[in-house]
Amino acid sequence: MSEMEDSQSLTVERDQAGVIVVHGDVDVAGGPILEAALLNGPSDSQVIIDLGDVFFIDSSGLRCLLGVSRRAHEQGTNVVLRHVGNEVLRLLQITGTTDQFSIEDGRG
Repeated sequence: MSEMEDSQSLTVERDQAGVIVVHGDVDVAGGPILEAALLNGPSDSQVIIDLGDVFFIDSSGLRCLLGVSRRAHEQGTNVVLRHVGNEVLRLLQITGTTDQFSIEDGRG
């Protein structure tokens, strides 16, 4: 995996298959780091984000995910959230935004 961006609370990597792997909190400090990593990827292909190591997400993290989803839909593709834990899934459900993403298997 190649490390793309990091802070004290968040690390973002892209694995060999192009999956964006997120480690840490997607919050006001980590959201911009994730957003920058997502903007650096290809815009015309499906975006896969592995959230298996995310245990906290706030509204700024949600805004980041929704922004990449909007851009993907404009390009005719979608965003896949992989290994989504209850913390992230609950926020998506509460805000009514689960339909903005393809959600694969939950965290193991």
